[in-house]
Amino acid sequence: MCGIAGIVNFSSTSVPDRAEIESMCSIMKLRGPDNQGIWLKDKIALGHRRLSIVDLSIDGNQPMHDIDQTVSIVFNGEIYNFLILKRELEDLGCIFKTRSDTEVLIIGYKVWGIGKLLNKIDGMFSFVIVDHAIKRSFLCRDRFGKKPLYYHRSNDKFVFASDIKSVVMFLANKEIDYESLDYYLTELSVPQPKTIFKNVYQVYKSSYLVLDNDSGTIIDQKKYWELPNSIVQAYDENEVLTELETKLTNAILKRTISDVPLGCFLSGGADSGLIVALLAQHTTERVKTFTVGFAEEDFSELPLAKALAKKYNTEHTEIVIQPSIKDEIESLVDYYGEPFADSSSIPTYLICREMRKHVTVALSGDGGDELFGYNNYTYALMLDDFLRSHKTPLSRKIKVVSSKLKSRINQSQNFGAVANSLKNEADGHLLNRGMAFMPNEKEYLYNKNNHSMRAGFAMNELGKIWNSYTGTFGQKIFLASTDTRLLNDYLVKVDRSSMKSSLEVRSPFLDKDLSEFAFSLPPELKLKGNTAKYLLKKLAEKHIDPDFFNRKKQGFGMPVRHWIKNELKSLVNEVLSEEKIKKQGFFDYVYVKKIITENESGKSNNTHKIWALLWFGIWYEKEFGS
Repeated sequence: MCGIAGIVNFSSTSVPDRAEIESMCSIMKLRGPDNQGIWLKDKIALGHRRLSIVDLSIDGNQPMHDIDQTVSIVFNGEIYNFLILKRELEDLGCIFKTRSDTEVLIIGYKVWGIGKLLNKIDGMFSFVIVDHAIKRSFLCRDRFGKKPLYYHRSNDKFVFASDIKSVVMFLANKEIDYESLDYYLTELSVPQPKTIFKNVYQVYKSSYLVLDNDSGTIIDQKKYWELPNSIVQAYDENEVLTELETKLTNAILKRTISDVPLGCFLSGGADSGLIVALLAQHTTERVKTFTVGFAEEDFSELPLAKALAKKYNTEHTEIVIQPSIKDEIESLVDYYGEPFADSSSIPTYLICREMRKHVTVALSGDGGDELFGYNNYTYALMLDDFLRSHKTPLSRKIKVVSSKLKSRINQSQNFGAVANSLKNEADGHLLNRGMAFMPNEKEYLYNKNNHSMRAGFAMNELGKIWNSYTGTFGQKIFLASTDTRLLNDYLVKVDRSSMKSSLEVRSPFLDKDLSEFAFSLPPELKLKGNTAKYLLKKLAEKHIDPDFFNRKKQGFGMPVRHWIKNELKSLVNEVLSEEKIKKQGFFDYVYVKKIITENESGKSNNTHKIWALLWFGIWYEKEFGS
């Protein structure tokens, strides 16, 4: 795991300023603490910060080149099948001089070309290949968007980097992208490929850009992979479970390739629990496991995790934390470089920081929900069932009206909410309800005198993503979620929290083969009996607890409301003061004050709204001054 950076001086033939590429790399020191590499030639500068995982020798350092220096690369990530591809290339007569996966990318590109290479590799990555012979650069990103890759084009330079701050330093004038801000205030994160800054973008997931080095122009942009949207209708549940266990086991084992110590996140749930259980059954070494909890709350995950650790004799570490939250949030805001209000970023960072004292690589359960179903996904199945049972608009209308009448008499189900959801598909399914500001609330939040502050982009963006997919409600909710909360929130959180700790986190559930298998299964099976992650829970019965289905729902919450009312109260009052809110000009102070007052009195729980405004306020001061 690493940080990459580059400069293309397309307006001149002069070599870029070495100090600029060094500054870009210094920002990313935590992403790669083991080595810094700089390479300059002609109008190109490449920089790399290395976190050594595979081939710890200097041979694995970057930037890396082919033998005659016609192709160069900077690469962040891991290619899990690189040994298979290496043997395939060796059979074609290719010669390797290192044990690294980076060299496989260079030689693979020269033999197969960029499109075929991307289809062959299996891993998490962002990399840039510079082909000096044809004067093209290829900016590539992994299938789910686990590793970031930002870029910006100015009048004379094209720059890219793993860290947004390494790109923002080249902006002549920093301006906020108001559409991204509107999305953030509803979804707690910024929508990719946009960023919070105008004229700064990310390469989109499962895509690559082709840059003309002479003009600094993106001449092509292609998507090389998509999740399947064709459901296998005929299936046997036992056969599915057998195949699922095989594919999950393979996904876990391929992610254990490492020349440094490896451990596992462990909560009380099925996702991380299955990773630990299956890994423990397929290795002769004791698995290192880590669980976190807060001193302020009574978290039930700790004893559940401990029981599983005992069952598989893992080397288990419990981390009960009482953070200096004011220092932690300001440090995280600075590191993220963009507004990000998912409060679980705090414990994610803290457990990564503690794990890094013991291991350099960690396996996590991220992606299990998106592949196999959140609790609220079951609502989509109810809509599909309603549409199947009532095939015409007239029959649906009759059912809704009759249900409203019956519900008043005998408390039977009222289908009015179902009818409303059918009319408003996007906000009924993708919207992060109850977390931050809903569209109608923004009408009060936004400063009426700032005409750039307009509500609507978030809902339009969610609707656009929702409508880009076809199929049943169940199919669409699974697919669209990978383009929204998984991409913009959860994967960003894991990447930044782990990289701030110089820890590499690998996600077996986001494996190419496993995910393609999961998305070929009907939602009705994955959510059988209106049970979220039914298939994973069936495996958990076998490998974790025979009584797994009868467990009460466990949750890992953050004491954010406690922090806002206590440790962070003075910071909230300072950052969201009347003077600062009015000076910034984005929000209506009367409404902001109302939110804070009602939260303090207990009249309303506005925790997430305050947290979103607080993070934005701290970020804005750091970027633009108070």
